[in-house]
Amino acid sequence: MLIFGKSLRDYFFFVRIGIILILVMGVVRFALGLSGVSYEKSTHLASLTILGWVLAVIYGHLARVTGFGRYRQLLPMAFALAVTMYGFIITAIVVESQGGLHGYFHAPGSGLMPGGMSVPDHVIGQLLAMLGTTVFLWALASLGFALSFHLGYLRNAFVWLAAIAVLRTLVGALGAPYGWGTWPTSLTLVALVLSLYYGYRAPASGFSGYKHAILIGSTLAVFTSLVVVYGILVTSGLGVPSYFHSPGEGFQPSGISVGEHIAGHLRAGMPFGIVLLSLLAGIGLALGKKRDFTAAGQPAST
Repeated sequence: MLIFGKSLRDYFFFVRIGIILILVMGVVRFALGLSGVSYEKSTHLASLTILGWVLAVIYGHLARVTGFGRYRQLLPMAFALAVTMYGFIITAIVVESQGGLHGYFHAPGSGLMPGGMSVPDHVIGQLLAMLGTTVFLWALASLGFALSFHLGYLRNAFVWLAAIAVLRTLVGALGAPYGWGTWPTSLTLVALVLSLYYGYRAPASGFSGYKHAILIGSTLAVFTSLVVVYGILVTSGLGVPSYFHSPGEGFQPSGISVGEHIAGHLRAGMPFGIVLLSLLAGIGLALGKKRDFTAAGQPAST
C-alpha cells in the first residue's frame, strides 16, 4: 500500500536512525527508573518526548535536502516516529505494571500522570496522545522543512552552542564560582557573536535579503533559549551546582523558582533575544553586502 506515493517501509527506513535513537533512549529511561533514581531527577535527562521533537525538526530538514518528499510526506514520517515512541512507552507501562516494577513509565502521581491512574486508562491515554503527538511532530517537521536551508547554514552554530552548554554544565557542576565561570561559558555571548558572524557570511552564502537576517537571528535566539531551559530542567532535577539556575547570582533574582525562571526565559528572554540577535544578524548582513559590493567595484545597495 502506498501513502502519498511511498510505502510504509520507505518512511520507516528514512527515519531508521531516529527509531534506533528512540529505542536506545527508551531503554536508558527504563533502566534509570529501575535503578531507584527519583523521577524528578532524571525524567528530563532521558526524555523520549524531547528527543521526538528534535528528531521531527531534523527529519523535516533532511526530507527537503535529500528530496525525500514534501509536506504531505512528512505526516507518515511523523507517524513512524510517534508509533515507535509510544509503542515503546506502552510496552514499558505493561512490563512495569505486570512485573511489579517501579519505574518512570507507569508512575501515578509523577509528572503529568494523575495519581491512582489504572494501567488500562494509562494505555488508552497514551494511544490518544500518540494521535496528537503525530500531528505535533508533523508541525515541527514542517518547520524544519520550511527552514531547511537556514538550518543547514547554521548547523555549525548549533554545534557550538550545544558544546558551550555542555561545558557550562560541567564547569558549574564542578563547583567553580559563578563569577569565575559564567562569562567564559556564556551561551548569550556566544549567540551574540554567532549572529553577527553568520549575518556577515550570509550574502556570500546566497542569503542577501534582510528577511534572512531575521530568520538567522530568530533561529539562533530560539535555539539558545531552549538549550538554556533544558539546562535549567536537567541540572535542577539532578540537584547539581549549576549556572543555569542559581538564584541570587548574576541577573537571577533571589528565591526565583525553576518554573518562574523557565517562564521568564520563554516569555521575556526569548522575544528579547529574537529582536537583539536579528538586529545583530542584520548589521552583519549589511557589512557582508558592503564587502561583496566593494570587492566587485560597485556601491553597496540596500
